[in-house]
Amino acid sequence: MPRIRPMLSCLMLAMLLLPLQSPPAAVAQDAADRVQREWKGDLGEMLEQRRPIRVLVVYNRTNFFIEEGVVRGLEADMMRAWEEWLGKRHAKELVRLVFVPVTFADLVPALLDGRGDVIAAGLTVTAERSKEVAFTAPYRTGVTAVAVGGPRSRALKTADELSGRKVSVVEGTSYAEHLADLSGALKRKGLAPVKIVKADPVLATEDLLEMASKGMIEYTAADVFMAEAWTKAFPKLRLFPDAVIHADGRLAWGVRPDCPELKASLSEFAATVRQGTLLGNMFFKRYYVNEDFVANPTDSGEIGKLRPLAELFRRYGREYGFDWLKIAAMAYQESRFDMNRKSSAGAVGIMQIKPSTAAEMGVKDISTPDGNVHAGVAYLRYLCDRYFSDVDEDAKMDFALAAYNAGPARITQVRKKAREMGLDPDRWFGNAEWAAFALIGRETTAYVAHVQMYYAAYKASEDILLKRRDAM
Repeated sequence: MPRIRPMLSCLMLAMLLLPLQSPPAAVAQDAADRVQREWKGDLGEMLEQRRPIRVLVVYNRTNFFIEEGVVRGLEADMMRAWEEWLGKRHAKELVRLVFVPVTFADLVPALLDGRGDVIAAGLTVTAERSKEVAFTAPYRTGVTAVAVGGPRSRALKTADELSGRKVSVVEGTSYAEHLADLSGALKRKGLAPVKIVKADPVLATEDLLEMASKGMIEYTAADVFMAEAWTKAFPKLRLFPDAVIHADGRLAWGVRPDCPELKASLSEFAATVRQGTLLGNMFFKRYYVNEDFVANPTDSGEIGKLRPLAELFRRYGREYGFDWLKIAAMAYQESRFDMNRKSSAGAVGIMQIKPSTAAEMGVKDISTPDGNVHAGVAYLRYLCDRYFSDVDEDAKMDFALAAYNAGPARITQVRKKAREMGLDPDRWFGNAEWAAFALIGRETTAYVAHVQMYYAAYKASEDILLKRRDAM
């Protein structure tokens, strides 16, 4: 079972994602730029126009995070399950899902501005949010939020005892909204309001729980199930179950009010992953119950598979003119960074390359990570230059990835088919990928989309992680 990486490991990943130099000018267009252009429409329009469904997430330690180069988290798992569920109901359409990490405070603005289509961030349904966001049927109900402190925090018997106390919360969370309501009630009783401290927006509730456990802040607020899970990592964390900030909360996904199809689809799917269902319980236990998953942040055990490979990705990315994070995303899609993986077709290692292909690239030994990565990146460069020299730089990598998966001859056929279908043979997304879907099926289109998804998540998360490190 994978293990969540608390703050220490988040910082390791942040340092890992620091590039040694600026990406070369010839790198493909940033995938994050593609998906974050403002656009508004409902599910039917997304499918008809073959647009990716952009899921707005917050980088934290339980709902969406990157572990060993892998996108994980409760919301991430549920959204990928929805992608599969949706794909079965629209078998003749291309269903693609892309995660767009933002800060918590930017979730609703990004949705309303058209920078994303779905909010999946453990969002509690509140009256204020419902004025702007259309919520789906809930996937979790009966949620209670309580005050949480650390080793030096005064014990609380009721929420009213927060009167005059400092409580740190992330702006835009339901905790901030409910604490404001509590403050109003305290004033009406003639008591001092809660001193609500707005934490840096790049921090997450899990970060505040760690800070409380270390005595860095006096109190914070969290849902009981989240706080209980993190007491395993932070034994000095103290829950005050009688100091209830809000009771009977509902967690749901959010869409724009003018997207009834999207809301209906997600609401129908919610019934398959809500608490009490087999799949819903499995996802929830994976991130909130399993003790092996929540690790002590001072544990100096394994720090992930990506870190020792990063220098190889950087080195050969520089040598062959690629963004190293794109190479890392591709390697994860190929092998999950497993050097021991072998395919039935004879491809081996991290880059899943055949010995014969590597030999053509001038690399004789692919039994080591160095040789394997070298051969894979060299072959990718060969595909770009040999078969797609007539394609614009911002799309060349897309075709090379497709050729890496299906073979250059097949992708040459795909481009011919795209012309016959009246599509642009020099553009992959929204054009040639549709021809690939017709000729090959979902495998290659999913391959390219998933590489782009991992790459976009790496790139978007990099800035958030670095800012969070500075804020701590």
